[in-house]
Amino acid sequence: MAVKITHLASGQQVRFANADGARRCAEIMGGGVDKWRFTVVPGDSGAPGMPSAVVNVPVWRIAAR
Repeated sequence: MAVKITHLASGQQVRFANADGARRCAEIMGGGVDKWRFTVVPGDSGAPGMPSAVVNVPVWRIAAR
């Protein structure tokens, strides 16, 4: 079951193949699950031609000062 999360303040949307990946991203990179709205993507198990276990998430590296 695919899940989309939307940041409540910025409106940024990120799509995941499953709820566990979405929850983990919200906790680690997004400041906590309370700052995101979780939405189930109906009738979609992933991107066409890709296994449902693959999740493409952009990672921004923060440069050390």
